[in-house]
Amino acid sequence: MKKLIRTLAVLTFFATPISTVVACGNKDKSKDSDKNNGNGNEDPNNPIDPNLPNDLTELQNQMVDGASFLSKMIVSGRHENLNYNINEILSMYLTPIPTAMMMPVTYKYKDNEINFASKLEKYRSLLAPSINKINNDNYSGVFASYIMGMYNNDFYNNFLKDEYFEDSFNKTGGKGFNKKSDNELGILAGFDKDLKLSEEENRKNLSWAIQDTGALTNYLLNKGYDGSYPGDTNGTSSPKSASNDKKGGTNGSGYLYYNSVVSKGKGSYNAISSKKTIIDKLSINDTFEAANLKNNEFSSKINNMSFNKIGSMIANTAGSLNLKGYINNFSSMLDNVDESDFGAEALINATNYFTPFLVKKEDTSNTRIQLVALSLLLNVQEALKNILSNDNLKTFLIENGFNETLLNSSYSFSEAISSSQLMFPNPETAKITNIYKENLEKIDPIENLKNISDLLKEFSKFQVNLKNQELIEKFKNDFFIYKKSPFYKSYSLIIDANIFFVGSLGGIGVDGWKQLVGEKVEGGSNLLNLLSTTYNKLANIDTKEIYENISNDENFKNKNISDLTRKQKLNLIKRLGYDSSEKKYTKDSILYNSYNQLKNYDNVGVKELNELLVYLKNSTNESMKPLHEQVLQYIYDDKYWKTTGITLNATDPSELNAKMEFTLEYNGIGDAESNADLQTTKIDVPDNFNPYQTKLEHQKEFLNNEELNSQVDKNKVSGKVLGKEKLNLDDNGLINYDGKGEKYKNVKHKYKLVWQNISNSSDNPYWVIVDVKSYNENGEEFYNIY
Repeated sequence: MKKLIRTLAVLTFFATPISTVVACGNKDKSKDSDKNNGNGNEDPNNPIDPNLPNDLTELQNQMVDGASFLSKMIVSGRHENLNYNINEILSMYLTPIPTAMMMPVTYKYKDNEINFASKLEKYRSLLAPSINKINNDNYSGVFASYIMGMYNNDFYNNFLKDEYFEDSFNKTGGKGFNKKSDNELGILAGFDKDLKLSEEENRKNLSWAIQDTGALTNYLLNKGYDGSYPGDTNGTSSPKSASNDKKGGTNGSGYLYYNSVVSKGKGSYNAISSKKTIIDKLSINDTFEAANLKNNEFSSKINNMSFNKIGSMIANTAGSLNLKGYINNFSSMLDNVDESDFGAEALINATNYFTPFLVKKEDTSNTRIQLVALSLLLNVQEALKNILSNDNLKTFLIENGFNETLLNSSYSFSEAISSSQLMFPNPETAKITNIYKENLEKIDPIENLKNISDLLKEFSKFQVNLKNQELIEKFKNDFFIYKKSPFYKSYSLIIDANIFFVGSLGGIGVDGWKQLVGEKVEGGSNLLNLLSTTYNKLANIDTKEIYENISNDENFKNKNISDLTRKQKLNLIKRLGYDSSEKKYTKDSILYNSYNQLKNYDNVGVKELNELLVYLKNSTNESMKPLHEQVLQYIYDDKYWKTTGITLNATDPSELNAKMEFTLEYNGIGDAESNADLQTTKIDVPDNFNPYQTKLEHQKEFLNNEELNSQVDKNKVSGKVLGKEKLNLDDNGLINYDGKGEKYKNVKHKYKLVWQNISNSSDNPYWVIVDVKSYNENGEEFYNIY
């Protein structure tokens, strides 16, 4: 565990603050330009679908772009298209922390910038901010039912109120997987008698989305396999955390991790100690062979049929890149920062990592990230302290023109953030307000910050004035390059990434550190100059008071940004200095100073940080290449999609009952062995249908608990393919409908989608899909078989 935490520290140490600088670089934000780069749109940091109409406002454009991208991710998984089960893909992109499947969201492919992060953030931030509450330390994921409105509104509004969905049980009947106690464990998913499908037929018809996507799902269900066992994690190589009903439950069961569990034959870990595999649910006549993942062979075999290559490839790539994905995700998170409503939301998230003002005790993963991000700012003080206590280094500085007064001044240096602090992170340690507390040296905190700023600035001046190469070499080696030098030791976490013996993690290494420092220490000097500016901005009475007032405000006690309602978040953004009426940051406010420094590439040090971020991001490029070529380009690239017929009856995402509609035309590849787009017979979905398709026979032992038994509706239609009898489908018929996810051809499909804000609170929007209609290349509507 300690090695893992220190590894994550390596990966995230620079990621958050650096990426803000890079993401805010000089860029053309014109939404009307469309110089397609072959993988999206002109601006890789904030791509907008070029098919969106010009009469939408910027905010409306972002709303539609976020909804259409989630829609593409969902319809791409259908049998007739890429044919992966969509629950696991939604989980890896929307809840990468608890699933431990941190898929890289920005990377480069053939010199083109691929940016999933921006489009995902438009959905998360504008349309469903509460979905972030699932992305915490409990091992849980996102079922399609959370995004697609197949259930009645109570299911979703209870989530907004309670911060957890209730779709399964634990052994004693507890429900909800995101609670402080009595967490569900995926038992008897969908069987709760209080869980009701929507009365609207178009919404009820969305019940296909959990089970009826992915290779051979209906064929296997008919054979007896209804997905993984209660308490299962995914089946990838990523780290797994133990779940239990006392402190951290899981909704893991059934089809949540279908792609990876089918590839391995079982979940990698089970919270209730089940050791059963796929074969235990099949008949004695059925055979199963797991994928040979060690040799990058992603296909499994059922009854000698290879299947699930694409679904397995997506999930296992995310699992294997989980650690590298941390640095990728947290550096990419800030790509949306600019001077706009949406950009201000991105900037406040950045600020809360770089200078944490909202820290939540229970959210230990997020607190760790805040600590390692904050250490970029604080740990430089350890280097300064070591320099001032070393007579040889001080003598060298004085003899070569360093301001001796600054070297002999009094300072109060903060304790460096260490890996041991990350084992059990203390949220109080992570708060930026600590820099304003009274210190042992009795130095005024504001004056102390100014003094540190001046000292850092002097190093930049000193480097410029060094007279010859010999002095430059000595300064470089003694202060930055040697392993016992002050700045090397202070930032060793980002340098010595391989000392933890866990493989290549995308750390910068010694060579990267030398390149960053520069031949004449110009890079290292510029970075210290940038830190000097940061300390100077923090050495401000108004800034101190704002941070302390927020810290003491009961509305923000023990909360993270993700815990705030949209109204609370917008109020906080205003409080920190964004004027939404002018679309500007108020001069000299916290956000103004942060944005102005990070946006202006003329500022000393920004260039070096930009180069470092590119170096770190590029660590996933080669690993992502096969997946991009075979799968992700067909989800991401605008040349495969056309968005038409857009209507939107809201100017703000918080408007109650607001709707948006659009049509997606897909011209990519689809499963060559699936005839799903020829299934033109409508299948009726009964009111008591269970979309989770749990087979009661596999979990009967749990019904021995009276409390659990009393909450279960045993009459629900579950664990059977609804369309089998009506369409008279045998095994071959199911195979031909499902497809195997192995061979692909060019396809043309069209989908008409409707999204609606079903939240009952204007403070907290929650948009879900309420209708999907599918059409083949002949214009015929086709249907799922459930």
